[in-house]
Amino acid sequence: MRVIRMFAASLAGAGLAAAPAAAEEPHRMKIAFPAPPAVTVEADPITGEEAFHGAVSGVVEADGAGLFAGASVDCEFDGHTFESRGFSCGFTEAEAVAGVCRFAAGNGDTAVAEWRCTTGATMTSDARCEGTARWVEGTGAFAGIVGEARIHSDLFLYPTEGFALWKGLWSAPLPASLAY
Repeated sequence: MRVIRMFAASLAGAGLAAAPAAAEEPHRMKIAFPAPPAVTVEADPITGEEAFHGAVSGVVEADGAGLFAGASVDCEFDGHTFESRGFSCGFTEAEAVAGVCRFAAGNGDTAVAEWRCTTGATMTSDARCEGTARWVEGTGAFAGIVGEARIHSDLFLYPTEGFALWKGLWSAPLPASLAY
């Protein structure tokens, strides 16, 4: 960052205008979960709502920025179900879920993101868990990671393999010793 600022300042000092910075493109990442989540469910005898806890593991299958390409992903989550109105004017069971995902590169570098989502659907797509994720910490190449993403994930109480799509702006700045 410092090198870029110094270069821009030297251009300005020489009477040359630097090109305006392009708007940052959102990152897109797909996490594949080859096995269904392991989930335990407890039903509330009064409300009928179900509380659940679970875990699911996968791998980053696609990452447009390349930062997480091939990283393993382990997620733990808690959630509950509740009655919700469906698009056909009926009622359906919906999920509200929150969790943490740990991303690990082959060299041992890690990143952690907290996320939450609720069931969403459109007239043309199946129900999915829609929400947001926020990067909270990282080590190695992920040290200092910051940013957020919108997430679009398969539901957690259906026994099938699945995936999650993350789209947002995030970065892992270089350590200060490498920024010169």
